[in-house]
Amino acid sequence: MIEFMENSTPPHDPRIQGLLQSLRSRIRIFVWLEGFSLAIIWVASMFWIGLAMDYLPILLGANELSPPARGILLGIVAVAFGYILYHWVFRRAFVKFSDRSMAILLERQFAGFNDSLVTSVTLKNQGASDINSPEDTYSTQMLSETIETALLSVDSVNVNQVFNKPLLLKRALLACLLLLSVGVFTVTNTAMANLAMRRLYLLDNEKWERAAHIQLVGISVVRDNFTSYDFHSPEKQPFVDGRVKVARGATLRLLINADGQKRIPDRCIFHYETKDGVSGRRRLLKEGGATGKDQFFVLADNPLDAIADSMEFEIVGHDHRIGPFYIDVVDSPEISQITLDYQYPAYTERFPVEKKDWIPGRTSLPFGTNLKLNLLANKPLQQLHMTDPSSAQYLATFTTVPDARTQKPIDVAIVLQSATPADTPELWEPSMLRGLENMEGVQVQFTLEQNKLRLCDQSKNMLPEQGILNCVSSKQIPMIVQLNTVKSEFVFPVQNLQQDLMIHVSLYDHDGIISTEPFTVAISALADKPPNVEIGLNGIGTAITPDAIIPVTGSVSDDYGVDTSWFDIQLDEGDPLKFPIALAEGNTLQTPLDFRLERASNQRAELTPGEKVNLSVRANDKYDLQGDPNTGSSSQFTLDVVTPEELLAGLERRELALRQRFELILAEVQGMRDSLQLVLESTSNAEEVNNSDEPEDSADEELSPAEKKLREESLRLLRTQRAIVQSQKSNQESLGIANSFDDIRLQLINNRVDTEDHKNRLLEKIS
Repeated sequence: MIEFMENSTPPHDPRIQGLLQSLRSRIRIFVWLEGFSLAIIWVASMFWIGLAMDYLPILLGANELSPPARGILLGIVAVAFGYILYHWVFRRAFVKFSDRSMAILLERQFAGFNDSLVTSVTLKNQGASDINSPEDTYSTQMLSETIETALLSVDSVNVNQVFNKPLLLKRALLACLLLLSVGVFTVTNTAMANLAMRRLYLLDNEKWERAAHIQLVGISVVRDNFTSYDFHSPEKQPFVDGRVKVARGATLRLLINADGQKRIPDRCIFHYETKDGVSGRRRLLKEGGATGKDQFFVLADNPLDAIADSMEFEIVGHDHRIGPFYIDVVDSPEISQITLDYQYPAYTERFPVEKKDWIPGRTSLPFGTNLKLNLLANKPLQQLHMTDPSSAQYLATFTTVPDARTQKPIDVAIVLQSATPADTPELWEPSMLRGLENMEGVQVQFTLEQNKLRLCDQSKNMLPEQGILNCVSSKQIPMIVQLNTVKSEFVFPVQNLQQDLMIHVSLYDHDGIISTEPFTVAISALADKPPNVEIGLNGIGTAITPDAIIPVTGSVSDDYGVDTSWFDIQLDEGDPLKFPIALAEGNTLQTPLDFRLERASNQRAELTPGEKVNLSVRANDKYDLQGDPNTGSSSQFTLDVVTPEELLAGLERRELALRQRFELILAEVQGMRDSLQLVLESTSNAEEVNNSDEPEDSADEELSPAEKKLREESLRLLRTQRAIVQSQKSNQESLGIANSFDDIRLQLINNRVDTEDHKNRLLEKIS
């Protein structure tokens, strides 16, 4: 190892001094050559290694090194290059080499000096004062002899033998070869060399030229039997920053284009990995294309069929790989909840209803109801498209309008009525939101007051508050403007419901996803029904006298209340007669029709024996929306007008028939009593009681005592059962006859032909 020395005095002999200086210069040259050779070897070899690492993978269909990887590689090259320069050059080339160190190096390489060179250099450097001191054992004569001895070997010394020239030559040759290879590569393939230099040392992101070139055209959603509104969205969904969002369960079709001006790959491979870690590869199918033209490759199969999870994928076609691309699977927009706010028509006298859940197939409201549909989506929306059953198209969208007072944007929802969906692009011009007018023709602006959307005129004066802001655009397009701070909620008003409402709602959310099928909202419009009139005549037969009282029993009911009710009397001639009826509590009928009383105020109520009277009860409800109120009518009763004598004769005939029927019932009861008597006697006597009237008592053959006993028990049971049935039948018939006698009594009373004795006889002695 070479020693360092700050101060040295060169020998006085020029030849020794020249030898040491020559060695010193050649050492520095050797250090520079060796250091730079190693640096060139390192940089050139790492150029080829980096080029191989960056370029060779693309020949196998892989990608180049990423910028971070190339940055790391460049950092390694720079650090190692700096270390080589420091360790092999700067650390050795700029140090001071002392004469003694040079002499020791020569003494070790050339034994002929026999330490004379080191001794002469060392002693000469001590100075003359030290040599002449009393303590010094050396003399000037001895120094001269030592120098002379060293000079004898100086001429035979070849300084180059000190160095390891073969190793230096090998390193220099290797450095030249590597440097030459880089130069040849640069000259023969300048573009590739320049790109390699930029990619490896400038970290340029320009990609290597490929033999093939493929491009992701886009991905489209296969919509078989699609019935929803498409919102004029592009057929192919673009990838934004390598990502696209699709609905969960959607069937996708991936399209790749291979440039026909370059080599068309024999096949394209789809490499994918799902969010759950499932990976795989699929081969794309060729579609169309020909020699010299672009070739398309498509994939419309698994894993893009009914996609259920997000995935990352790359496409490889020959030596060109594109990607990574990401498919983010999100939920499809849908209506998660619908509630109704509605106000019944005034005639129903019912209170408003708020936040009533809409039930599919079971929601119905009366004609004339004002309602609002509160739609809640499962995610924020950009637009809605609504279609009603009469083929008028309602377009709903979300946008912003400036606050007239603060100029801050206000999120609003606007519902437009359009003839066809094709009108949509024209409707949403920027000019459409300027020059708005209210229904009175006043130009309006919008502002917020206490978190409510209000209209103001051009002078910023508040207009009267409205529940729904109806406006007309400059193109005379009617619209409804609503505050829309929550973009997943939407209110759709329906004024004066006059028919069944069926709305198809198509959704377009902030992810660019369109609902697969339109959501159907159906509400039945119920026509107001006429009042229900159910009556019966009590104590009146088919014939009445001119002074009859007709009691009517029953009820008149309606869903929303009865307004008026009356007797409707149609005689043989003339217009119907109407006599009002006052309804009791619970809408029951308790007011009889007294012809004698009505005749006193209306001579047309005079009844003449021989004519017919058609009687019914009618009622009107409170419906007042269209035309007259609804009228309900009871069943019609046809009555013959007779004289009192004719009525009495008829009732007497009926009484006689009832008496005869009652006598028959008495005979049946007596027969039942006799049969029960036989049962009683058969249980008390040891022998069977014979009765020729009972066919069950005759026997065609002799029976054993056990069989006779069984037969007797069966007969007793049979007679008992027949007696029970007969008693029930006789009881019902007797009750019916009693009611008939009561009816005769009531007819006498209601027709005013009764006498006190007659009534008492029917009630006390018969009925």
